[in-house]
Amino acid sequence: MISTELKTQIQGAYSRFLEAKSLKPRYGQRLMIAEVAKVLGDIDTDEEGRRSGDPAVVAVWAGTGTGKTVAYAIASIPTAKAAGKRLVIATATVALQEQIVYKDLPDLMRNSGLNFTFALAKGRGRYMCLSKLDALLQESDATNATAQLFEEEGFKIEVDEASQKLFTSMLQKLAGNKWDGDRDSWPQELADQDWARLTTDHSQCTNRHCPNFQQCAFYKAREGMGKVDVIVTNHDMVLADLALGGGAVLPDPRDTLYVFDEGHHLPDKAIGHFAHYTRLKSTADWLEQTAKNLAKLLAQHPLPGDLGKLIEQVPELAREIKGHQQFMFGACEQLADFRAGEDMQGRERPRHRFVGGVIPEHIREMGIELKKGFARLDDLFTRLTELLKEGMDGEVNIGIASHQAEEWYPLFGSLLARAHGNWEL
Repeated sequence: MISTELKTQIQGAYSRFLEAKSLKPRYGQRLMIAEVAKVLGDIDTDEEGRRSGDPAVVAVWAGTGTGKTVAYAIASIPTAKAAGKRLVIATATVALQEQIVYKDLPDLMRNSGLNFTFALAKGRGRYMCLSKLDALLQESDATNATAQLFEEEGFKIEVDEASQKLFTSMLQKLAGNKWDGDRDSWPQELADQDWARLTTDHSQCTNRHCPNFQQCAFYKAREGMGKVDVIVTNHDMVLADLALGGGAVLPDPRDTLYVFDEGHHLPDKAIGHFAHYTRLKSTADWLEQTAKNLAKLLAQHPLPGDLGKLIEQVPELAREIKGHQQFMFGACEQLADFRAGEDMQGRERPRHRFVGGVIPEHIREMGIELKKGFARLDDLFTRLTELLKEGMDGEVNIGIASHQAEEWYPLFGSLLARAHGNWEL
């Protein structure tokens, strides 16, 4: 049950806010404050931080003009602080995130008497990777030759004159503390194709092994998040963090209270994050291209030891899986014409639902063989990336220099991510 002291604090904050803004209390807003505070303030947990009571969930629908942000913020911020937890406010749109961070929360702090700190949390893809910027500006023949093999994975080293000018300007502004590496704070709009070459994801990031870790824009922003009471982010960020086990990017769920604004978007977002899918045709093409690329890589760099032995196993295995993938594609074609994409009228591509959710035995058997193959491929790429990490430290001789291991890690990390996604399916 919510304590009398906490109830008084929330009521006082609401009264001060209304008085400072010369506003009158709204029935719907008061009701929402009371309900949110009651549910969040009544959470019981065990010694390990796991909820021990009833599900602490409240769904609120309120019309335009209710003042929803003020209502849930006034109720949840004191409640989270009293419980020794962090508050994560997640929205579906960038516009609402910015409104909350730059308008609503500062306004609330000025006028309610509540004392709290807050920050905006963005995904890794909104931040520039300094190692990638360095690679683009300091390209070498050896780096080019390797990266060109993986161009389909998004690695493109060649830099034209316009890009060279842009990337040089970015480096200068970073060095002069005139830019923080956040895409949204760059003074001009950035083309997606330019930004894609500058950012990374968790599968390609070398983390603390990276020589630029201390200057990393993403980790600097993440470090700042560890010191605030309220984190504003989007639904995708929360779901991505939960998919990684929780606490990977955002605070540990056991130490967090969540508010999902624009909650009607959440079901579709959740399905998108936790559903698994594969593109049979393009994955078969990817397997063949991977086999060719790694065979060429071995031709360019004769590798001794475990690194070479592991890479040598990939082409044959990739082509073996490709055969199973093609059989699966043929079986699925008998169900519907999946080759048909959206037509000029925008009609959706075909879908097939198995009756009663029962998958035919022959398709199940093909799926089992594919899973076995991708499990082996996932294991090979996992061992390769772990070996490259050891090589980056320079403590273990893996047959290539530490700087080369650093260059190769994102390449093999992207291969691992795709193999792992198919294995999970």
